[in-house]
Amino acid sequence: VERFGFVGLPNAGKSSLYNALAGGGALAAPYAFATTDPNIGVAKVPDVRLDQLAVMSDSRKVVPASVEFADIGGLVEGASQGEGLGNKFLAGIREVDAIVFVLRAFADTDVPGSSDPLEHLRVVEVELALADLDTSEKQLDKARRASKGDPSLIPVAAALTKAVERLGEGVPLYRSDLSDADRALLRPYFLLTDKPVLAIVNLDEEQVMDPEPVLASVVTELAGVPGGASTDGGACGSGAQVIGMCVQLEAEAALLP
Repeated sequence: VERFGFVGLPNAGKSSLYNALAGGGALAAPYAFATTDPNIGVAKVPDVRLDQLAVMSDSRKVVPASVEFADIGGLVEGASQGEGLGNKFLAGIREVDAIVFVLRAFADTDVPGSSDPLEHLRVVEVELALADLDTSEKQLDKARRASKGDPSLIPVAAALTKAVERLGEGVPLYRSDLSDADRALLRPYFLLTDKPVLAIVNLDEEQVMDPEPVLASVVTELAGVPGGASTDGGACGSGAQVIGMCVQLEAEAALLP
């Protein structure tokens, strides 16, 4: 079962998104760090083909695919240096298979904080990139020293060098120009920004009626390079997909009988 981690600033709507998928259970409150330990939930993935196959094979039991998701506590500027939940927050991200950025675009005077999704995205990307930079620099030093006695580690050191260069420029690895071979060599280090990424822009009820103006800026920022991000649900390589929704409406709908 793959695990998706919800990552974003406080009050972005992560716990509400969790409730929309899990049918409730997480505290969603308008203050920072309402979530300190990750909420873990599992959702079944509907697939009408399963029912058809069950009929064809005369199967008595149908087991749909499922995904696990983690509502991780809010990230704050300086998390890579220990601010807010610091290392506890970063450890929660390392355990997931893919990252879901939850970016706030809705305006609400009762909920503190910025409603600029680009500001949210940039803070999150910087903190994750800084955490990866610290990890990569330490591993690069080890790989360089070890490669003197073991030439097979020279490609590993080269891949780590590229990662350090990109991260030092503030470029998350998911939208860098690293090759598939480089990424394979980096996989044992569980770098945060080398995970697949999906961005959910949390809209208000009015923005849902015309989401493209809000989503376009996020797509452009996430892309970094042409073709790096998409809103059409299609594949987007090492970049990210961007989806707009009113998370609060989805959470309320999940509670309906």
